[in-house]
Amino acid sequence: MRRSFAVCLLALLMSSVSSGHAQGAVPPPTLSPDARANAEREVLATIDSVLIGLRTRDTALMARQVDSLARFTLLRPSQAGTRVMLLTPSQFMAAVTRPDQPALDEPIRNPVVQVDGDLASVWAEYQVRIDGRVSHCGFDAFHLARLGGRWKILNVSDTFRRTGCGGVW
Repeated sequence: MRRSFAVCLLALLMSSVSSGHAQGAVPPPTLSPDARANAEREVLATIDSVLIGLRTRDTALMARQVDSLARFTLLRPSQAGTRVMLLTPSQFMAAVTRPDQPALDEPIRNPVVQVDGDLASVWAEYQVRIDGRVSHCGFDAFHLARLGGRWKILNVSDTFRRTGCGGVW
């Protein structure tokens, strides 16, 4: 009886050890190198369209690139620490295209694109410029999904700082 219990316990431990290794393993890529490069271009084109829409106040252009269930998660400094602002696409677009404020220009640079199947993420440095001067900067994190054959933004999160932004690039 003890021997069979020990054998079962050993088998259980061995299966948990081997499954632990499988959990840490990197899955094989699901896209060929050419398909991955094409997907990366499409993902960046989707983001670029949103940023063009932001600069030109074209909410229709922005809306075509963003899933209706998307969220904009903005991290903002406050006296009490970091404040999290969560906006729907329509709330975000209303805030950035208010007629009483100048147009915002938000280029990104050095994007790091990851794609696996129909999911993509992009991490990129940004600057927000108002009237040709840097207002603030930080990093954007985008999550996109390929839905109906098109890349759509699911979430945008960003950091925010007014110092250390450098000159316009």
